[in-house]
Amino acid sequence: MIEFLTQYWDSILVVVLFITICIVLVRKGSSRYVKQMLFYLVTQAEAEYGSGTGDLKYAAVTTWLYERIPAILKFFFSAKQIDAMIESAVDQMKEYLMKNASAQAFVVTTNAINNVVPIAVPKKE
Repeated sequence: MIEFLTQYWDSILVVVLFITICIVLVRKGSSRYVKQMLFYLVTQAEAEYGSGTGDLKYAAVTTWLYERIPAILKFFFSAKQIDAMIESAVDQMKEYLMKNASAQAFVVTTNAINNVVPIAVPKKE
């Protein structure tokens, strides 16, 4: 075994470098894809759940993300990295909503529609 390693160390090094480069490229390319998806999911969660429900929105976004990303990408991102990307998406959403009044109105209107509580109608006796 040691003879094999010493004889083919350069070939082994090339293969390891190739695999490492492939992983970095896939991760870098998919990172942009995941960030765009998170921006949409964070905005959707804000519209659906409204303000004051941070933990619920976070749980919804992570669930939706893991349902939507390809299985292979789940191995490339740790929970800590996903947390950081979600925080970045939240900041991006806040900035976007402050600059875009129609998007802000849409989120507020959608939230109001989703949170309509039916009025209890008294029973006739």
